[in-house]
Amino acid sequence: MAPEDEPLAAVAWRIRAFHPSDAQAISDILRDSIEAAQWPAESYVKFADAAGGVLLVCDANTLVVGFVAGRQTADEAEILNIAVHPDFRRKGIASALLAAALDKFRNSAVARVFLELRESNLPARILYDRHGFVPSGRRKGYYQHPAEDALRMHKQFTVTLD
Repeated sequence: MAPEDEPLAAVAWRIRAFHPSDAQAISDILRDSIEAAQWPAESYVKFADAAGGVLLVCDANTLVVGFVAGRQTADEAEILNIAVHPDFRRKGIASALLAAALDKFRNSAVARVFLELRESNLPARILYDRHGFVPSGRRKGYYQHPAEDALRMHKQFTVTLD
């Protein structure tokens, strides 16, 4: 039975911190995710150890099926990359990864989170809209292969006074 044919209850998945042994799985996911930023596998190991780096993966029955990379600087953060294996898309994994990263940022006193996406990446735009991101600008010719503008979006966390 293919993963997409398994009942959702049969696929146990969890969000966890990246381990260096996950780098190859992330590379495999990226090979089938042309809309995501294409970084070399060793970059993820370095990124996970960098100050302010947030790198989370999603395990589905012990198989890494998605990841999100972000970074925090002072009270701002940026989502740098997010991708899900094609067999596991449209199951809520990207949303769960994004929510987990946003929770980490919120708990670290981040006020705003930024990201960029290809203008043509409608599924990502819908995902970010659902999580409260709003358009905030455009970067002309930001992406290559194919050349395309980037849409900038941001999310402002509300501050609650105790």
